[in-house]
Amino acid sequence: MKQLFLCILLMVWVCACTTGKKEQHAKLAASLAYAGSNAAALKDVIAHYSRSPGDSLKLQAALFLIENMPGKGSTKYTAVTNRGAFNTDLFKGAAIGIDSLNKYKKKMEDSLQCGLIRYVDPTFLADARVMSAKWLIENIDYAFKAWELPWARSLTFDEFKELILPYRVQIEPLQHWRKQFFENSGWILQRAGDTIDRIKIATIINDSLSRYYHYIHDAITYFPGSFTVDQMKMTHGGRCEDLNMLVGYWLRAVGIPTASEFTSYWANSNYGGHSWLSVLDTTGKFVPLNAVYDPPVRNALPFKGARLAKAYRNTYHIEDGADISKTGSFSNYIDVSDAYLKVINYTFTSRPPSSQQIYLGVLNGEFWKPLEMKSVKTGDSITFYSINTGVIYAPLIVLDAGAAKTQTVGPPFFVSAKGQIQYLKENKQTTTNVSFDIAQLSGSLYQRKCQVVYWDHSAQRWLPAGTPGILRDDPSKLQKERITKMFTFAGVPEHAIYRLINAEKVQDDKSWGRPFIYDEELKEFVDY
Repeated sequence: MKQLFLCILLMVWVCACTTGKKEQHAKLAASLAYAGSNAAALKDVIAHYSRSPGDSLKLQAALFLIENMPGKGSTKYTAVTNRGAFNTDLFKGAAIGIDSLNKYKKKMEDSLQCGLIRYVDPTFLADARVMSAKWLIENIDYAFKAWELPWARSLTFDEFKELILPYRVQIEPLQHWRKQFFENSGWILQRAGDTIDRIKIATIINDSLSRYYHYIHDAITYFPGSFTVDQMKMTHGGRCEDLNMLVGYWLRAVGIPTASEFTSYWANSNYGGHSWLSVLDTTGKFVPLNAVYDPPVRNALPFKGARLAKAYRNTYHIEDGADISKTGSFSNYIDVSDAYLKVINYTFTSRPPSSQQIYLGVLNGEFWKPLEMKSVKTGDSITFYSINTGVIYAPLIVLDAGAAKTQTVGPPFFVSAKGQIQYLKENKQTTTNVSFDIAQLSGSLYQRKCQVVYWDHSAQRWLPAGTPGILRDDPSKLQKERITKMFTFAGVPEHAIYRLINAEKVQDDKSWGRPFIYDEELKEFVDY
């Protein structure tokens, strides 16, 4: 046995060296150390594929998964009440639906008189520390079966490893899905017929699942983490990440190369960010899709009126040299903004130079939110790469990451459709009139006292300007009748970023509305 094990390790070392990357041996050793007592199971997988020269490619696939496994995992929560632990499974019965689940939760809370059922004490379950050899071998074997399908055969090994082989889409719990989905994919093959068009096959899968599953984010905010496939069968839906998991599993199970992508914050919304899937087309381009909602359409973004400031793609591969000794979850991603957007680079000069890291951020909610992006600092100047046009940005520093508290360190600016920079620094010495197209306003402002506020860089907050006014016209009626009528406020500082709010209401992130600016290219006030 000892000689066999030494032979296996030698083969692993040779495999690593023949790739031209001697550091791979160190990366494997670090991953096995990360796995702790479960390293034996991962070594069993290596041994399994080391027995036959015919399995050399599967051995390389196994090494790829194991070497890049640190940081991958899911989070488990403990259900508690005012009376202690709650051990009853809420997900009971077949196809209970989200309404039934919520009613059952409320019934349990009332009958036990225990207060709300809450989910606490998050515990990270690292894949490398819990995965069995049998589970991983099954995943690898069935991934190779998928690679043999007609539309997948043209994939390179690197494409296969990154887009078919991975056993998870995001941060969902580990599940036995690959074999089950592959062996029950006859309906997909039947509907696909003779086509080998990956986009058409992805559309078949997405459209079919959309008949049964839907988006249920606001209906289950109390449940943390991600659903499992079985839980989704009961609820008939889930959040973005849950839907991505389900559709992503089906796509990868039948050899459709699929990546998970995301944006941290929308550029024209107060509702955080979004995640979606993308399919590698035979043209070499990725085509995004919104799981169970918007099918993939070549040369199009499936986000309707939502605007991206940045786009990122999750990768299974961990960059060489990365610290993989971390005990919790950490993700790997690349910036793919330039694949989807018309982008420019922007250089900012810090005066005085800031000792803290400077980000570019967008307005999402009341305050500015930081975006991750490639940047290069030269002296006092920082160049930010691949930012979208048609978006308002601001350079900022993060004061408190936990509280999402930031501070702008330079004037906000707008990037026009032509890539021109328009700075938005309020001029309190000169006032102007600000007009809003009522048909474009929120119906929640109808018959309310409205107030224009502007971003004050010095005060680091929104300040009122001009005189409040009552919105007497119904925006939805004017929109329906296609009537243009303006709502005008006088005495407002020039060149600022403006918002129109309900002055009778205490504001939250959602109620702040979207900013208005005077677009110097269009020569009119525009909502962004």
